[in-house]
Amino acid sequence: MVAVSPAPSDIELAVRPVRPISLIVDACLQWFTLLAGRLPGAYTVAKLDAFDRFRRKISPWELTGMFLLSPAACLAVNVLIESIPLADPALGFYGSRNFQIRNFVVGTTVMMTLITTKLSCISRILPRSWKYISGISVALTAVAILTNAVNAVIGDVFPVPFTQFVPTGPMGVIGTLNNRKFLETPENRARMQKIDRWLAMDLAPILIYPIFTAVFMAVEPEQQMWLSLCLPVLKLFVRYLVWVAIKDELDLVGAATCSVGHLYHILFTVMCLQNAKSLETYAAVIAVNTLQMLLNCRGILKDAYELRKITEQLEDLDKLGSMDIVSLVSWIAQQEQVSRSLHHKTPSRLLSTCPEYQRDDYVTKYHKLLQSETYAISKNSRLTNLKGRDQHLNSKRRGTHPTGRNASPGEGFKDLLPKSDAVLISTRAASVAELPVATIVKANEKSRAVKSLTGGARQGEAVVRRFTSALHQTEIVLLRSYITIFAMAFYGLYRAIVFALPDRKYFVTMATTTTTGAVASMTYHMLVLCTLELVFLTLYMALISRQLGYSGVHQLGFVLWSQRILIQGKFIMLSIRFPLAHFGNGVIFQLNAKV
Repeated sequence: MVAVSPAPSDIELAVRPVRPISLIVDACLQWFTLLAGRLPGAYTVAKLDAFDRFRRKISPWELTGMFLLSPAACLAVNVLIESIPLADPALGFYGSRNFQIRNFVVGTTVMMTLITTKLSCISRILPRSWKYISGISVALTAVAILTNAVNAVIGDVFPVPFTQFVPTGPMGVIGTLNNRKFLETPENRARMQKIDRWLAMDLAPILIYPIFTAVFMAVEPEQQMWLSLCLPVLKLFVRYLVWVAIKDELDLVGAATCSVGHLYHILFTVMCLQNAKSLETYAAVIAVNTLQMLLNCRGILKDAYELRKITEQLEDLDKLGSMDIVSLVSWIAQQEQVSRSLHHKTPSRLLSTCPEYQRDDYVTKYHKLLQSETYAISKNSRLTNLKGRDQHLNSKRRGTHPTGRNASPGEGFKDLLPKSDAVLISTRAASVAELPVATIVKANEKSRAVKSLTGGARQGEAVVRRFTSALHQTEIVLLRSYITIFAMAFYGLYRAIVFALPDRKYFVTMATTTTTGAVASMTYHMLVLCTLELVFLTLYMALISRQLGYSGVHQLGFVLWSQRILIQGKFIMLSIRFPLAHFGNGVIFQLNAKV
């Protein structure tokens, strides 16, 4: 046989290294695609099961009540707060009694919503009464008011500049001490810190959008039109920050990004439109929103095409009967090989970390699977413990507890499925979902499990993952559209109420709304945008029902109900009072006078 030696040019091509500049460009392109495109995510099978149950039991009247009454609490709280009369801030700190009362009501309400949201997201925590939630909320609010009072008296200044942000440090210290004393345990510390980081992301839009609004009010009409095109960029940036903080919480990330990033984006968009100096700015906002809606429709059609292509490859599809798509995917996910493979993903695609989806009967269905995982872990724990013995002993001597990936392999699995206590099963399910199973089970055992999947099981897993990804994307589209309609209608009504109150003169953003005609014009603009969004929401639901095979009405009702604490909490926390002169944000709006 004649041996052929490679030419020198072939060798050079084979070993030519990748240039650093190309790596940087590729990384930047990937990041930009992630920032500007649809953020990845998927339902867990536990959330899919909860959705299947919800759509079977809910009645049309209950759905109607959810859609109409969800904003009611937010409107009631804000009207109550605005009904408290204010004195002129020129009277100084000692003449600000009503403002301090109002600030106390606002602060206590905000703290209660934050703490309730936090407790609702963590399952492995002792139940806390309303007395505890109210007590710690009042304490944190008192710290904030006292901090501003001390600054006002010592500095002889009122309003205190940036009243909403100055107490952040002392409140953070008190909150950390409270967590360590009453809430944190070695088992939930890592997850609680993750939730805290996500909740802290609320500060991002509160810091970014007011400055943007002040600049918008200061520039000329021609500049306003171009500046309004930057609003979507701000939204994408804030949305990305929230997503990075909570991307591993598969069943929370959709509602979280919408209820923070998109809600504040809409509120400050309409606030800018209220102070727009030309119709071109208004037209630019409508054009950008319409483009986004068309892209949403394209995304739904793309998901439907990919799901249809994968579903057609299923073996014996005609033998599965006339099941709808949700029931079909739920049935596929319950097959042993598919469920085991989904559970081996990191994080688990089978079990949810959200307490709302940890139903007793659902976790009980996977009793054998979880028992086998517990056996596999205990079988390999001896080798793992030998490898990590020194680190474990050192951490024990220092008095620290191993958490996360350094935790004991059997942690969270022992007594996982007690035969007599079904309630405890669901509370332990979160620990199973949080543990990185892929790092616990031996690599060769995991590879054998993957190789043992039959062709049908692999196709089934692909269908489950594609469908749950489509559910995640449509949830974001529907919730974002609902929040847009709610926020615009709420803001129009809220500004009409503020206009009728004597305190309107203390709002900087009401400077251009001085007549009844101006209020009517603003309300008309809000109604036009609301109507446009309502038309597209109807189109979204029609596309979802026709192309994906499930009801968009049911899905929107499902997310509003199952994530009611999170969404209602964000609705109530609307930060639209930052232009109030008493909060000391006037330095931002002095840009208007200078320009």
